[in-house]
Amino acid sequence: MRVGIIGAGGIGRTHARAVLVGEGATLVGLYDVDELRALSVASDLGVRAFTSLNEFYQAVDAVVVASPNRTHAAYACEAIARGRHVLCEKPMAASLEETTIMRDRAAGAPVVCCVGFNYRYLGVVQELRRQLDDGVLGRVLHVDLAFKRGSALTRKTFTWRDDAGERFTSGALGDLGVHLIDLLHHLFDGLVDTAGCQVGLRTKVAAKEGRRVRVDDHAFVSGRLASGQHFTLTASKSSTPDDVGFRISVTGSHGELLYRSQDGPVLHVRTGFEWEPVKVLGAARLEDPLGEIPGWADSFVAQLHDWTATVAGGERLGAPANFDDGHRAQRVLEELLLKGEVS
Repeated sequence: MRVGIIGAGGIGRTHARAVLVGEGATLVGLYDVDELRALSVASDLGVRAFTSLNEFYQAVDAVVVASPNRTHAAYACEAIARGRHVLCEKPMAASLEETTIMRDRAAGAPVVCCVGFNYRYLGVVQELRRQLDDGVLGRVLHVDLAFKRGSALTRKTFTWRDDAGERFTSGALGDLGVHLIDLLHHLFDGLVDTAGCQVGLRTKVAAKEGRRVRVDDHAFVSGRLASGQHFTLTASKSSTPDDVGFRISVTGSHGELLYRSQDGPVLHVRTGFEWEPVKVLGAARLEDPLGEIPGWADSFVAQLHDWTATVAGGERLGAPANFDDGHRAQRVLEELLLKGEVS
């Protein structure tokens, strides 16, 4: 399968490297509205930089949309119209209205359209799914998830991510929390019941370069899934270095599970008195960026495998998120954001 990347930023480079080391796909090249950036990245990777979208689409069978959030819908819909398979980065689009259009276009086309919820493919999440499927924890009672970074503190320049037009996609809840929303849906087979959720949103870094920041940089949600489990969710871009990381804690009727990214590639399970460590990673194919969750880079390789295998009708590792999944996550995200008040 010939793959092209739209967007030559950091996440586009990550997808490109995953294609280069993965199986079942060949990286044809990159397209970016910033032609100089596309040329630079393409040169580093040894592939072509396209300056014409028409030529780009003619050269590929499948497209990874890794451009800014507000452009996802337009690029994805054009790719679908041209009969190209699509892997669209999360959040799926800038609004629920756009994801509805994307979902409907994909439903009527002979293409495989997926959303880049790569956290489904983290080793710890794959192992957690096995533990749940095996019934090790018994009936799940409570789930606590947290994803914390410090980018709101370290990035001093006002960008499109801070503007009001990105309220539903690039704040802490929209950018980081959407991964956690998808994991709740994916792991526990029940949608977030937004009607009963309590939501707290904050903007701790209120201004940059004299301009007001219009998105949240810290979010907390408590509620329950339609399948009965209670949960708490924390997403933050304004955490201090000693508090950043990714955490999942699951309490069941017969045991508990705990993962903290600061502990490395190990999760802990307790079904009796003592915690037992479970290693969740083997040899790495790609090196993780400094400070990233263990196995983060390889999760893109595993996601690519499932996407290409779905296109080919072959054996899959798990369940790639489709446009229905992305639409559900977007609906929950927008309803939670509307319930909260940024302060």
